Amino acid sequence: MQVLFVCTGNICRSPMAEGLLRVILAPERMARVYVHSAGVQAWDGRPAEPFAVQAAGELGAAIEAHRARSIHPDMVENSALVLVMEPFQREIVTRVLAPEHHKRVQLLGEFDSRRPREVIDDPYGQSLGAYRACARTIARCLEGVRKEIVRQRAAVSHNPV
Repeated sequence: MQVLFVCTGNICRSPMAEGLLRVILAPERMARVYVHSAGVQAWDGRPAEPFAVQAAGELGAAIEAHRARSIHPDMVENSALVLVMEPFQREIVTRVLAPEHHKRVQLLGEFDSRRPREVIDDPYGQSLGAYRACARTIARCLEGVRKEIVRQRAAVSHNPV
């Protein structure tokens, strides 16, 4: 199973989400869950923003080695779950999928257990505090994502092809 996080530049939100989900999944030893990220307007090869690295690190995720990459149709087609930060990103991502697969693409903010949100605000160019707030919001959403992964894996194991 592949999970793909998508934001604009792939230097702030999606790498934080990727790193944090890996931390959340590690104790459960979820073999065969591959977590990736990409951007709809990425500068390929650019490292994650320093404040993103710091904010994610404070929550236990090491993303220093991250390098931005542009989204490619194969990434979307091969992912069971594609989580975007904003509605415009969902529009871009769904263009490469057949309509019957559009349900794979969801807003990450909809997984916030406190209050579903449509947008995970972009902290780019803001203070460390904005990055920390963004990372905490993402972390809250990821508990719901973990539950969705467990649900999807159970459905697959009960319905072998």
